[in-house]
Amino acid sequence: MNMANLKRPAQQQPVAAEQKESPDRYPTPQFFVAASDVAPTWAGEWAVAYKSITSPTNMRTMIAAIVPRCGLGNSMAALVPESSGVPKYGNWAPLLLANLGALAFDFALRQKVQGQNLNWFVVEQAVVIAPERFEAKIGNVKIADFIREQVLHLSYTAHDLAPFARDLGHVNADGSVKPPFVWNDEDRRARLAALDGLFMHLYGLNESDATHILDTFPIVREKDTAAFGRYRTKDDVLVQLRRIQQGSLVL
Repeated sequence: MNMANLKRPAQQQPVAAEQKESPDRYPTPQFFVAASDVAPTWAGEWAVAYKSITSPTNMRTMIAAIVPRCGLGNSMAALVPESSGVPKYGNWAPLLLANLGALAFDFALRQKVQGQNLNWFVVEQAVVIAPERFEAKIGNVKIADFIREQVLHLSYTAHDLAPFARDLGHVNADGSVKPPFVWNDEDRRARLAALDGLFMHLYGLNESDATHILDTFPIVREKDTAAFGRYRTKDDVLVQLRRIQQGSLVL
């Protein structure tokens, strides 16, 4: 048992690395909800969801992810379209998720949050990138395509998100969904840094601005320093930002 998590009955132990690498490992539900009670709200097979309780001890103010269809309590909110148009949702949901997970977005959101509740009226007023900006190219790479590829790799690490992979076109010639990506910390770090560097650019921030923002995440810095002896996230993001400013959008 992890003594630091005694008041978190749903997960008292951290997920081990070998468990993350298994595409058959799923969270064990604390409670069960009838599928018939979920369908009237959202008939899709996956959704963007975020944790609506935050804390100064969290690395990020916003913690969002793609989740398979499930019942959500009042401590987690789902961002779903008003209609069940999966094709359009599959196009914009990964872009929105990447935006919500960006350090630049988190920095701006933090200025609006006054307590531990990430209320909807705060989230809906948050500054996100306009959809048309994602249609532009950096070099020969379309921004939207680059983001979707990174979100797919970062999210599709278990079989329960096969519908998400299918909707993003990650299928074989016969239409079957390709296997999940194996969880790899180094690969994930590179993809996250690329997204953070990209969103620094999309928000119109220069290297000085990005440095300031990155320096306001002390928990990220402390964990990096303990693991690598330096603030690696900051170094990696700034490298990506420089590449983008030079017209190259690559990992």
